[in-house]
Amino acid sequence: MARLGRYALLVLASLPVFAAGTEIADPVNFVSDVYKNYMASRKAKPYLPPQDIYTPRLKRLLDEDRRKAKGEVGCMDFDFWVNGQDWRLSKLQVVSGKAPSGPDRQVVVATFVSLGSAEEIHFDFERIRGKWLLDDVHSIKGMPWTLSKQLSCWPQ
Repeated sequence: MARLGRYALLVLASLPVFAAGTEIADPVNFVSDVYKNYMASRKAKPYLPPQDIYTPRLKRLLDEDRRKAKGEVGCMDFDFWVNGQDWRLSKLQVVSGKAPSGPDRQVVVATFVSLGSAEEIHFDFERIRGKWLLDDVHSIKGMPWTLSKQLSCWPQ
């Protein structure tokens, strides 16, 4: 029995490894697809964007917020993609914005109307080891916010 276990491990170790997860080839197309999924989803079955798209810095902040919230609502009490808890999206436009610096950074700007309010959200992407990852999010209209700052609500 022990030999069979080792044999199975050897076979598994020799198989090609395919990285599971979301691959973002083009940040503009990715953000467009996320919003199209939001628009197609229903309240009974809301769309949940992928959670494996964050830079290590932003992932650390999100994980820390979840940990400190202990199953309750954390610093983010709304969905940053739609800048609210509820949504009904229309007039969606997603374009490439001005990159802050260098070829490994890209800003994607999404404008839309949700429940009668005009929204403009900027997504900062960073290419790390050849993969595009979301590094921060900024809401520009109404009450502006930055995701990384929102996630820093906990006392030190």
